[in-house]
Amino acid sequence: MAFYSDFAGHYEKIFPYRPGVYDFLDKWLPPSGRVLDVGCGTGGYCGKLAASGRECLGIDLDPGMITEAQQLYPGNEFRIMGMEELHLLPAGSFSSVMCIGNVLPHLEAGRLAAFLMDVRNLLAPGGIWVFQTVNFDPILKLEDYVFPDLSFPDDDLTFLRWYEDIKLERLNFHTALMGPEGEIFGGEVVLYPRTSVDYLIGHRSAGFSKLGHFADFSGRGFNPEENSGSVFVFRRDS
Repeated sequence: MAFYSDFAGHYEKIFPYRPGVYDFLDKWLPPSGRVLDVGCGTGGYCGKLAASGRECLGIDLDPGMITEAQQLYPGNEFRIMGMEELHLLPAGSFSSVMCIGNVLPHLEAGRLAAFLMDVRNLLAPGGIWVFQTVNFDPILKLEDYVFPDLSFPDDDLTFLRWYEDIKLERLNFHTALMGPEGEIFGGEVVLYPRTSVDYLIGHRSAGFSKLGHFADFSGRGFNPEENSGSVFVFRRDS
């Protein structure tokens, strides 16, 4: 996780808070109750949801991200905690759980079923679960994939991302932040991609009902062969 700690101080520049994402969350999440933000990063959306009157707990496995979140959004609750530790939180204590920013593919494929049951157990009956991932449906047909560069001319920075050795079970995710004198930092982590059908089957088995599946936070309909992103909204069945 060292890469993510190095990344924490640059995170909000590279992936800034976007009002459209908040508007989507505000629409789908219950207007009150406790929200759990899984993989909260530096805490931007968790902080904004708390400011709207919801109580929000942000968790992230990386200490650097949590330190940054606590500094940026003091008064909000953030904890160092991984996706496999949700069972440590009180059952039925959240009106909603969210996981955005392609966090979920960090979870090994064999652990998805247990994770979804943990999410379900944390939600009160009728609670809402929102998550976003890269749409891996077309990517899994490739050997490698390079994302478009993210450029920041004012700071003379470029953020690079690419996938290598793509297989159905796993792939290698590379990142690098480049400055005028070369690489500022870079890293590699293993991701565990899943198709959109895999997610649908897994959620049905865990006792969720699908409320929506979108290409992005604008609410556009999802096309598995064309869209780069995938945003699901589920409700816990009673």
